[in-house]
Amino acid sequence: MNSISEMRAVLAPLERWSYDCHSASLALVESGAIGEFARVARGWANGPIGQHSWVVVGKDCYAPDARIVDPTLWSYRDDVEGIWVGSATERQHIPHGAGSIWEWGRPDPATDEPMKLEFAEPPSEDAQAFLDLLGPLDRKGWTMLAHAPVGDWPSDEILGAINDTLGAVVPIDILGMVTDRNPGGLYLPTVQPDIG
Repeated sequence: MNSISEMRAVLAPLERWSYDCHSASLALVESGAIGEFARVARGWANGPIGQHSWVVVGKDCYAPDARIVDPTLWSYRDDVEGIWVGSATERQHIPHGAGSIWEWGRPDPATDEPMKLEFAEPPSEDAQAFLDLLGPLDRKGWTMLAHAPVGDWPSDEILGAINDTLGAVVPIDILGMVTDRNPGGLYLPTVQPDIG
């Protein structure tokens, strides 16, 4: 990860980003100032009263040890100065959709005509095994699954297929954080770096 001074240079003057968490986070991601793959995350943080956005270094917004860069936490908390850098282990930031599907439960079984999901490419073995475990679902069941926690199942593959089949039913923040899609250009750099 590049230095905080490089990130500050992108956002200078930092004060102009006060309470503008998503725009500041996206500016950092787009600039490449973090120096590694990064994406915007959205959820809850210790300080802001409502939803909040920050940057996750790496591809997994839900990793328990995710590296976090929060360019505007200072505007919500008196005990933070400048750009906050830390780890998800500090429990400062919890992205929307965090949690385990196994604690959440399962969607209601189909009462209407079951729908088969449309995949751009055949699902992985893990995704197919999960779909087989679910059994057939109708529109209501798939919509329920679209709002489930994303942990402990191949949510990246299946959530994309849910949106491709049913339309925009997956919450935009979850789609932007768990898949390689970039809804509205709000989560990933427009030109993504080659990280091998």
